[in-house]
Amino acid sequence: MLRVVFILGLFLACLSCTNTNDENHNHDGHEHLVKISTTDSGITFTPVSTSTPVSTSTPVSTSTPVSTSTPVATPTPVSTPQVSEDSGLFLTGADSRIPAETLAVRPDIWLCLNDVYVSDLTPSGSNNLRCNVSVNVLEDTVIISATGIPNHDFESTNGCCATEQDELWYLPRFPLDAINQLYEYAPSRGATAFTVTGVAIYGPEDGPGGDAVAHELGLYEEDRQPIDLGICGGHSGPGGQYHYHFDANCMHWHADISSTNYMFEDVDSSVHSPIIGFAFDGYAIYGSYGWDTNFDVREMKSSYQLVDGATGYGGISDYVYVAGLGDLDQCNGHIAPTPHSVEPVYHYHSTMRNGADAHGFPYFPLCYHAIPDSRNIGHIGGTGGGAIGPSDRPANPGNRRRRF
Repeated sequence: MLRVVFILGLFLACLSCTNTNDENHNHDGHEHLVKISTTDSGITFTPVSTSTPVSTSTPVSTSTPVSTSTPVATPTPVSTPQVSEDSGLFLTGADSRIPAETLAVRPDIWLCLNDVYVSDLTPSGSNNLRCNVSVNVLEDTVIISATGIPNHDFESTNGCCATEQDELWYLPRFPLDAINQLYEYAPSRGATAFTVTGVAIYGPEDGPGGDAVAHELGLYEEDRQPIDLGICGGHSGPGGQYHYHFDANCMHWHADISSTNYMFEDVDSSVHSPIIGFAFDGYAIYGSYGWDTNFDVREMKSSYQLVDGATGYGGISDYVYVAGLGDLDQCNGHIAPTPHSVEPVYHYHSTMRNGADAHGFPYFPLCYHAIPDSRNIGHIGGTGGGAIGPSDRPANPGNRRRRF
């Protein structure tokens, strides 16, 4: 009798096992996955959702800035290695700064807070020009006043000769990123940004409308107006306003060495470049060297190239943005840590080359990642500065927004 009861118990237990451990039991014609877990009261089954597939086929849109921390061909973002604040990579205060606030509020960013005297090496140029900058931090705005003279000897070239200006630059203290990536073009001619010495940074086009740098490199012959760039990538306009069209790295290079010997190849390529200026939206512009995802230093390269058959004679219209060609997005910036910020933050770079090792158009910001202070747009300095007024700008002016 006991044997019968025992066998009957085993039979009933077997039936119970079959009814509860079938992981693919079907009640509605669909296969249901279950996850087995153990609780104090026994075994429970929790449905595992499969209704949201993981997509890897979404193409990279050119309307989204390309971050160097996320390779275009890799569907999974590459995380930045964790590096401590005391690793020696970061400057003092990098771990405590407010990420939303422009670095322009830091006094140690600026050069020429005390007078620095330099020479215009162009014949007839002055040899006693004063570089001076003062910074006024208000609740919502940072105001920079400057003489517009760099901290190194320079050449005015055909626009001789540079004079001290009464520059006023305005930056939002808390940059506000453009909505839906509707970035505003930087002016193609005239000031688009300025340096930590208070000197204007111009767009890539010169007075006649060509790419001033492409002409300097001999890619085309300028038959509309004589154009020449001096050492460090700058020259002066008719109003005496000295300005850069490219490079500008020499403001940190020259130290006790005459800038007449400056060559970009002599810039220290083993360290992250310092800040050379600010775009009108408040974001910093660093020199040409930055960090990759492993915090190794390398040259940051632009993602623009000439249209087939173009030479730069047509200015901005001769170029096309190619996502992933270089390290930077459409505005010539990216999101990454810097020596001033442990957390990744948006910033621009001065570019000497593109990802194909051709020249680095647009050299400085081509558009603004955040909303620029409109008081700077159309800024030409002095009595003219060689820039064109707002009504004379080409098809991509600095006061119009568009999606890239």
